[in-house]
Formats: sequence, structure tokens, C-alpha cells
Amino acid sequence: MDIVRQFYHVTSLCKSQIISAKALIPQVHSPSHEWMWLLDSQYKEKIPTGLWFCSTLFNGILPNQSPYGEERVKIPIENVFSQLGGKVNIYQGKNAFVSGNTYVRLMLVKEGDNFACLEHMEKLNLKDNVFLKCISESQFQVPKRPIWVETFVPYEIDISEGEWDKVNKLLSM
Repeated sequence: MDIVRQFYHVTSLCKSQIISAKALIPQVHSPSHEWMWLLDSQYKEKIPTGLWFCSTLFNGILPNQSPYGEERVKIPIENVFSQLGGKVNIYQGKNAFVSGNTYVRLMLVKEGDNFACLEHMEKLNLKDNVFLKCISESQFQVPKRPIWVETFVPYEIDISEGEWDKVNKLLSM
């Protein structure tokens, strides 16, 4: 397991638009490949708008490439949890197996909120699971690759304190 402190979000959208908004705004979940769905696509009408973060490291550091774009914003995981009110439930969606990798889909939900898609997801214990385990307020454990943990958040996330960098865009997956 790797210790992580940041979520990262990679986009092909215009960075200046996101920076001026100072937030990542939830979008309709309509992935380009069947395996990218949060749930089986038969439940797609139950998936709320949201945004994706990843926390998986590549050989102990942040990956330098992504299939999702060239601009990456990094934000402390504790900052995301704080924006969600601090009390957060975590659910596991559909896993996908692609090119020797396992993609684990999780969803963070404010305690007390309910979404139709949750009836098709397994609720996990935030302090005792193998995908995104809280070990302190600012540290989490995630599995090493080839398991990639992708976390869906159905809320707007302020990124005014986020740190931007560039990654190489993978042409296909």
C-alpha cells in the first residue's frame, strides 16, 4: 500500500476556465468507454453529476501520464473531506479490468445524503478497507498499481488552493 495525501484530477478542459471558476463543477457522467462507468451502464440514469479524482501513485510518485487530459490539479484529500463536511461515507462501484490494470470506482458521499445509485454500491468502512483507507486526517492508504483507485465526488469542489501541473496524455486505453 502507498501513503497518499492528495487527490488529483486530470482534465482536457481549458485550465483558465477552471481556475477562474475556482472550482471543479460536477459534470454528467458519460464516459467514452463502457469500462469507465461508475456502475454497470444499465444503471446510468441513477448516477448523479460529479467529478473524478485519482489517488494512485506510479512507482511511489504521481503518474506523469493520463488518458483523461494534460492538465492536472492536485488537492489535499483532507481538503476534499473538509468541503464535504468532514463526515463522509465511501461506497464501491464497479471494478474494471483493462490491459492488466484494475480500476476501482469509489464514491464519496456526505453523511446523510442519499443518491439512487447507492442501492447498487457497497458501503465501505473508511478506516478499514483496501482501496482508500483513512489512517489519519491527512494520510490515506491506497493499493499499489496495477490497481488504480478512482473516486467519484457528486459535489462542487473548491480548488482555489490546488496546485496545477502538466502530464502527458495517453492516446488510447
